[in-house]
Amino acid sequence: MDAVVAFDPFTLYEQVDPYPLYQWLRDEAPVHHLDEPDLWVVTRYDHCTEVLRDPTTFSSKLGMRMAFGPVWQRSGSDGEFEGMEDLRVLIATDPPDHVRLRRLLSRPFTPREIGLHEDWIRPLCEERFGELLAMNASGGADWVKDFTWPFPVLVIGELLGIPASMRNDFKRWSDALIGIFVGGPEVGDDRLASLTEMLGFFDETVARRRSDSGDDLISMLTHKAEDDEEPLAAEELVWFCVLLLVAGNETTTNLLSNALKVLASDPTVLGRLFEAPALIPGTVEEVLRYDAPVQSIPRGTSAPIQVDGTTIPADAIVLAYMGAANRDERHFPDPDRFDVQRNPTDHLGFGSGIHLCLGAPLARLEARIALEMLSQRVASVELTASPVPTGGLLLRGSTSMPVRLIER
Repeated sequence: MDAVVAFDPFTLYEQVDPYPLYQWLRDEAPVHHLDEPDLWVVTRYDHCTEVLRDPTTFSSKLGMRMAFGPVWQRSGSDGEFEGMEDLRVLIATDPPDHVRLRRLLSRPFTPREIGLHEDWIRPLCEERFGELLAMNASGGADWVKDFTWPFPVLVIGELLGIPASMRNDFKRWSDALIGIFVGGPEVGDDRLASLTEMLGFFDETVARRRSDSGDDLISMLTHKAEDDEEPLAAEELVWFCVLLLVAGNETTTNLLSNALKVLASDPTVLGRLFEAPALIPGTVEEVLRYDAPVQSIPRGTSAPIQVDGTTIPADAIVLAYMGAANRDERHFPDPDRFDVQRNPTDHLGFGSGIHLCLGAPLARLEARIALEMLSQRVASVELTASPVPTGGLLLRGSTSMPVRLIER
């Protein structure tokens, strides 16, 4: 009972190691109801995949509206923002709307198309890694602040055709939106102002691309569609830019911070990567399983449903805890051991089902290039202070990770 009492998803990020608690939930309360707030938590692999792969019963639109709608309604009291149920954004839609949006957005994000960007992403990574090493030489390197947040932000900016000089604005906007989603009931005026600024910027950018297009992603999505289908509406494209900015930044930043944290904790694992770089792609997958950057995702039930013999009522918020499911010994042998040779292709680090992360190929490419850079230029890594955890309900990563790097 003590473990259940201790389970507070809103402060879970404060725990250095939440995985023993996840194991207790999987074993003793795999479908767990919290009275305050009123939500259900599922933690076993099979149950999470059931939730994620049944969009009819476990609705993304309902889940996002019920979990975060009150925040958006408060922020929209002055008429500036719409209610969550009206947003035309990929992560908050169900079929058939989701099918159309996914079809229009997916072509630039196939593994093949993303692979074509490696020629310019790799030099960008080299540049940022050089900045990290320069900070390291002065004794003040921070893996997150100096490398893992500016690198993906610059990649997203390049894809969208946005100047690199705006990276600090991108980071501020991303942090503000994440704060609105997961920061609790109080939404500060500074966050709302940043959101207004971000929406205004992308609204103006989309309008400009309609009359003066280039070879960037916004231009392509503005003018191209499949099978004579209407291209994305301006509002849909604006919200996609917002989603790409936030998800592309947070997911990759947290993936890379979680990767270094586990690699630095075991020099033998790091040494194996340095000796055998071919293990790096599989290592990325193992990080996604072992310490997923997105720990949970909300869904809303459209009807009563039984999960593991427990009835979850209609109109309930369900949190599918992918971070817990990825350590489920019923599915992954010896799940608490980090194994660079495991290559777990069925992990839930990017979700599952129709909402499998659209940007997963980009995150994988960035992570592979970054870890290759690490293996080529660094002989050993030491964390010089405890990482500062990313706050909030859904994410797991670090906002600061001071390091000492011994160069080759």
